[in-house]
Amino acid sequence: MKSLKSLLMVGPGPSSSHTIGPYRISKDFLEFVKDKCPISFDVKLFGSLALTGKGHFTDQIIIKALNPYPTKVEFITSLKNLVHPNTMEMIACLKDGTRITKRYLSIGGGTFCVENEEVKDEEVYPFSEYSQAIEYMKEYHYQDIYQMIEALEGKDILDYSKKMLEISFKTLEDSLKHNDILPGPLKLNSVSGKIIADANKKKNIAEKRIMLLTGYAYAISEANARGEMIVTSPTCGSAGVVPSVLYYEYHHCHRSFEDIAKAYLVGAFVCNFIKENASLSGALLGCQAEIGSASSFAASCLSYLHHLDVHQIEYAAEVAMEHFLGLTCDPVNGYVQIPCIERNGMANVHAYSSYLYSKNISVFRKNKVSFDTVIKAMNETGKEIPSDLKETSLGGLAKVLHC
Repeated sequence: MKSLKSLLMVGPGPSSSHTIGPYRISKDFLEFVKDKCPISFDVKLFGSLALTGKGHFTDQIIIKALNPYPTKVEFITSLKNLVHPNTMEMIACLKDGTRITKRYLSIGGGTFCVENEEVKDEEVYPFSEYSQAIEYMKEYHYQDIYQMIEALEGKDILDYSKKMLEISFKTLEDSLKHNDILPGPLKLNSVSGKIIADANKKKNIAEKRIMLLTGYAYAISEANARGEMIVTSPTCGSAGVVPSVLYYEYHHCHRSFEDIAKAYLVGAFVCNFIKENASLSGALLGCQAEIGSASSFAASCLSYLHHLDVHQIEYAAEVAMEHFLGLTCDPVNGYVQIPCIERNGMANVHAYSSYLYSKNISVFRKNKVSFDTVIKAMNETGKEIPSDLKETSLGGLAKVLHC
């Protein structure tokens, strides 16, 4: 399994697969052809990239990445005969009149590969399933998951985690100050700051916590909708879930920043099994791959922070994913706003519930469903979701809500 650094990356919103991925692809192709005297570029977006590309600012980010070269972006909305629904063809027009063409796949979470090639990131972990990780921990006498992560990734991984959290927390805090209309035809006004101000007046402790979590999730999601810099935790579309939970724990439960950073890595480690054995791409497996994965990520963070053991962490992650199985991805008008922003707020509360289920129910009964099993179920379920409900804006809310 690959490094957690390949899961946690920084880039422009509103989508890791439709914005960060195409940006990184464009830069990779530019590096590939720069010595061959390119004079302009043609870019073809296929499938989901084409169907929701305008709302995800895909064409804008490609033009920005290839600047100052003249660039034409073509949208080809057919999903037929594609290896992956997020397919992108890069064409360099050279000074001598010839052309160089290369096809890429944006496979989720900002990660990409050349069509028919493997992702080139280095393998760091000598296992690919959670059950194998537990056995590895026993064999090498690791006390907890973080200790194993540090041993395999190196001590600098904690500094990396802190850096990603600092970026996320600053994005959250800056977004709370906005009182604007989000980009696009939906004309949604930003409300995160108002939610937090109102939440702080609540007398009921449970209501206050839920609304603080909601407001923090909205803040990141609204920043994402503006196209601001986002940390993929694990994707841009679901980036509000994990940071909002950890921000709450840091500011309201007085956890140390170091403990928060360690918990962030443990959650990322658990989520990485989803990336390894299924996908984080809404275009491939529906929103269960984004919001479901983020909820498992957050539930694992909370479980580690609250000193649950490796089996209870697994329980929390499994419950979080299990109850998002089959969740569709149907962004209205192709913008990561409806239902995406609200869904981030729902998912972090769900993550808290999943952690509490594990903490309180696991003492009475062992969970029958392993995390490895639910990942397999999620992968199979995603394949059966119709393509109209997988980030194409052709079905679901996107079909019936006209804005």
